Amino acid sequence: MNVTPTRRIVPSWWAVVLIAVLAGPSQAARGDVVAARAPAAAIEADEDDGDLARKADIMHGARWQRAIAELGGWLATQTIYPPAEVRRVKRQFNDRVAAMSSYELEYLLDSISQKLEILDTPQGRDAKAWVGEYLAAMSNARRAQALRQIPNVLDLSAAQLWQEIARVERMQATLQQRQQNADARQAVIAGRASANRTATAAAAQAAANRIRSAPAHSPYRSGGGSPPFSDVQRRQPLIPFGGLFF
Repeated sequence: MNVTPTRRIVPSWWAVVLIAVLAGPSQAARGDVVAARAPAAAIEADEDDGDLARKADIMHGARWQRAIAELGGWLATQTIYPPAEVRRVKRQFNDRVAAMSSYELEYLLDSISQKLEILDTPQGRDAKAWVGEYLAAMSNARRAQALRQIPNVLDLSAAQLWQEIARVERMQATLQQRQQNADARQAVIAGRASANRTATAAAAQAAANRIRSAPAHSPYRSGGGSPPFSDVQRRQPLIPFGGLFF
């Protein structure tokens, strides 16, 4: 009897690769990966600690302390934002600072310093004072509506802050021109009213003078004048005779 020899199955190269992939890295390989990641994590932690230390140095520095003091002084003396809005601005500012890196904080410090210099210019001081007076003259409802259109100073760049101050100056000039036009119209109306009063008084005085200078007797006597209705004959005076009038 012929016996067929058993065939030896040899896995192909792709099967070997597939088994290796499914099995995952060997213990030694996994150890190498963990060992490689450990220094990276340590380096990242050191970088975080270094950034926090740098951030703390900035916040304890004289420049940061001076900028925050000036910003707090401006918020305390301004009359634009109500107290509740000032508290909201401060809370928002604190949250932003807490989430920043040291480099972002350094950029924020530069921005605050630039904006404080702008706010301390004559244009900035005039704009702050005028906007405060403008809002104070409004009703509560109009003031609340106007405040929604006023941007947060901390959200603006230095260039945007200059643009906002220029916008306030244009609005101030427009309202002043309107007020001057209204005052001019009011002056014209007042002048006309005064002239009318003067003319009326003069006419009344002239009439009074004519009355005083008029004769006491009737102008109709001795043919001195015609009665108002000349088409009506005057009645002759009645002469009494024996108790009868003729």
